[in-house]
Amino acid sequence: MTEYKIKVVKQYRLLLSILIVAISLPCCLYLSSKVDESFYKIIIPTFTIGAINTLLYFFSFCKLKILLKDRELTFEWERKLIFNFKKYESILIDDINKIIVEQGVIVKIVTDTTGVEVGGFKTEFIKYNQTGSFELLKLLQKESFIKQFDSWDEWKELGWLNIAYKVNLAILIIGIGIVITFIVVKGFDSKLFYLPLCLGQLIFSHFHLKNKIK
Repeated sequence: MTEYKIKVVKQYRLLLSILIVAISLPCCLYLSSKVDESFYKIIIPTFTIGAINTLLYFFSFCKLKILLKDRELTFEWERKLIFNFKKYESILIDDINKIIVEQGVIVKIVTDTTGVEVGGFKTEFIKYNQTGSFELLKLLQKESFIKQFDSWDEWKELGWLNIAYKVNLAILIIGIGIVITFIVVKGFDSKLFYLPLCLGQLIFSHFHLKNKIK
């Protein structure tokens, strides 16, 4: 039996976490404004936001252990007190027809009947050991019948890629239009040097999506 360990983040939980923090921050600031002691004005929002962030991180990230035996993959999540991740049924390697890969990390394993989300986490800012994901990917790549895609390829199959391309283009045009209008009305400002950071990803996505559509 071979064992692979993957650090997984659930995207919808992470987005929900960001929303909860955004809502809780003004509430904490309002609560601290009602307290007379300066010490508590700092402690209340700091402790509350810290506790919320810790809990949200705990429930957004999890470790997934994938066991391989006789060409069958079995999935075992690290148990949590509450809000456990969805349990997956075992699947045979021979039943896999597609794998979704982002930055060399397996995101999803797809069969004719199910899609197993094993969203491996990889970022330049937070480092996690993804040896298990890389090794599993090497194994699956050896199977010639398994196709490798990224998330945009999956969107293309679902017919969503053209919509994503048009939405991204519209946001890019509107963003550039706002910048041009700002320069015409108020003149050039040093803050505009930050624009490449804001529009860079949109421009990159535009050309990436355009190539995917072809």
